[in-house]
Amino acid sequence: MAYSLDFRKKVLAYCDKTGSISEASAVFQISRNTIYQWLKLKEKTGDLNHQVKGTKPRKVDRDKLKNYLKTHPDAYLTEIASAFGCHPTAIHYALKSMGYTPKKKSSTYHEQDPEKVALFLKEFNNLGNLTPVYIDETGFETYFYREYGRSLKGQLIKGKVSGRRYQRISLVAGLINGELIAPMTYKDTMTSDFFEAWFQKFLLPTLETPSVIIMDNAKFHRMSRLKVLSKEQGHRILPLPPYSPEYNPIEKTWAHIKKHLRKVLPNAHTFIEA
Repeated sequence: MAYSLDFRKKVLAYCDKTGSISEASAVFQISRNTIYQWLKLKEKTGDLNHQVKGTKPRKVDRDKLKNYLKTHPDAYLTEIASAFGCHPTAIHYALKSMGYTPKKKSSTYHEQDPEKVALFLKEFNNLGNLTPVYIDETGFETYFYREYGRSLKGQLIKGKVSGRRYQRISLVAGLINGELIAPMTYKDTMTSDFFEAWFQKFLLPTLETPSVIIMDNAKFHRMSRLKVLSKEQGHRILPLPPYSPEYNPIEKTWAHIKKHLRKVLPNAHTFIEA
């Protein structure tokens, strides 16, 4: 029996609301297998339009599809299908056969100034005789809750979360040759005085060779003062161009640390233990 599109949407909306496929099956008098098929269809094609068995999805011009994706890499299956006048299923199989897979974008900011980036890269190259040291600050949530789990089909997973407000912990550090140096955690808001004290007493003493110290233009980075402190030790300061975190590799280090914390913190007694 072929069910209308509105009926299918109504059933899946009920599943989303109750979290129970079995209950939806009983309420709407349809089999659970049918609901699973609709969920699979929606996941694969992006909609619930019925495809008649025995028919093959319309062939898609691979070259045109490749060119389309160059200018529309984030288009949904339904949007691509609309542009090519075919069913989303046809696009799904075409992309799969061409080796296209969904992935997270590597984004930059609209506000980034290409000229300032070019000047930064030019100066960075001119300082190639100095060891690059990258500086940054980041913050960590001290409480993580795993939002997903596994269960049998049609069964909910129940969990408990804390209603307490947990304090964030921040970290300032440098990165040299892929290794963190002079890491320091703190709980209060970063200030210029705090940063300069860390910079002078902890960071600079760890630098064994003349270095170019690279950091963003945060308000508490008083460049004039930092340049004086650096020059006294034979180092240089090179500010990053605005809106250009991709030129600071320590950002990837922060991402790896946070990924580790998301993995281990739910089973740790304290943040420090994790």
